[in-house]
Amino acid sequence: MLVGVSGSGKKSLTTLATAMSLGTLVTIEPKKHYGRKEWKEDIFKFMTLTAVNNQNYVFLFDDTSIL
Repeated sequence: MLVGVSGSGKKSLTTLATAMSLGTLVTIEPKKHYGRKEWKEDIFKFMTLTAVNNQNYVFLFDDTSIL
């Protein structure tokens, strides 16, 4: 978990670390009507993806994803 002030490079560092580990970066993109149901569906898709494939995945949830 990376915590810091805005503009300190947390997203860039996460993207770089994911690429170095040959992983796949997964993010959510909430829409205007994004609620608990959509959140659960996105988490379910991510968990299913990680369980089925034998690859490295990184789940990126940044402050711009919070409505």
